[in-house]
Amino acid sequence: MSSLSRMLMITAFAAVAGIGAVTARQLLMVNSPVAPEINGFVLQQPRLLPAFELLNGQAETFTGADFAGAWSFLYFGFTYCPDICPTAMVEMAKLKTLLSASHPDLLAEFYLVSVDPERDTPQRVQEYVTYFDDNFKGLTGDLEDISNLAQTASVIHVIEPSADGVSYEVGHSSTITLLDPQGSIRAIFREPLRAATLADDVSQVLSYAELMKE
Repeated sequence: MSSLSRMLMITAFAAVAGIGAVTARQLLMVNSPVAPEINGFVLQQPRLLPAFELLNGQAETFTGADFAGAWSFLYFGFTYCPDICPTAMVEMAKLKTLLSASHPDLLAEFYLVSVDPERDTPQRVQEYVTYFDDNFKGLTGDLEDISNLAQTASVIHVIEPSADGVSYEVGHSSTITLLDPQGSIRAIFREPLRAATLADDVSQVLSYAELMKE
């Protein structure tokens, strides 16, 4: 196992453990609906995003306010990813189809947030995501803003130079973050990312969100 893989495994475990601890404390709150059990974590109290400025596929400024009005699915990856990212994007495309059938009135957007902005230009990211679905959206930009957003979503990403000193490797955790129409994190879905399971879990999260309004 490479040092990059070991670092990702250790850090991802710590991040997931932290999410679980927060969720466990939240579930102890009196008179609150019990969060559903999903392949991932449901946050009883929505987690606010940090301030950030990224670029969308048209190289226009994109901020947290642009998530408002729809449920948003975020996958943090990169276009040169050889296997994990394409697989996840395929499952997201299948998820979109399933949700369109089960929740036809649901306003939902799907994003790839690049963790490799040095190579992933707005145009490249947009071309990449639309290969999987014409309506998918790509985001890239300054690495610091990406890292702050990823950290809030409990996503781990590491850039490590290769032995040749010229190229580099990018490692990242593989999760899908669900934002509510107010642009706050409501759930994080973890591996394995399978469209059918995700669709069931999303339905439970949506129902739970409605209960939390009452």
